Amino acid sequence: MTKRMKLLMLTLGVLAVGTSAYAAKGDAGSSNDPLVTKSYVDSQIASVSGGGSTAKLESKLAAQEEMISVLTQEINALKQQSSSSYTVVTVPQGSSIVGAQGTEIIVRSGNGLVLASQGGGLQDMTEGTDLLAGSEVPKYHLVIVPREDGRGILATKDLIVMVRGGYNIQ
Repeated sequence: MTKRMKLLMLTLGVLAVGTSAYAAKGDAGSSNDPLVTKSYVDSQIASVSGGGSTAKLESKLAAQEEMISVLTQEINALKQQSSSSYTVVTVPQGSSIVGAQGTEIIVRSGNGLVLASQGGGLQDMTEGTDLLAGSEVPKYHLVIVPREDGRGILATKDLIVMVRGGYNIQ
């Protein structure tokens, strides 16, 4: 072998030993390890994402699902309370029908007097007037309860009304 060939072999041997020594120097699973293990990557992801625990997110998700369930029940209850169609209601003499805010009432038969509050009476949308306390509610007129403050109609004779919205018979 020539001198040149020996020198080349020696250089390649030193490079191979040096590369192996350099690769062996890094601790397995550390940031100095040239071949990163899965456990190291997982630990780094966990530290960046806040511990890697999904328990906190799962509890928040469960709370949101519970809230959605409660709100869905409330929506269904509200849909049943205020229908888009009129309901025929009989109010016995001496009783009164008190409406919720925005309730629409049409007197079909019988007689009734306006129950008003300090804020005013009922609105007669057919004539465009305000019906004051104690005045008689005209038949076949659309009457609206503007606020939920005790306004309604007192039946002086058995009363049959059509109602759309919330109401109570007292």
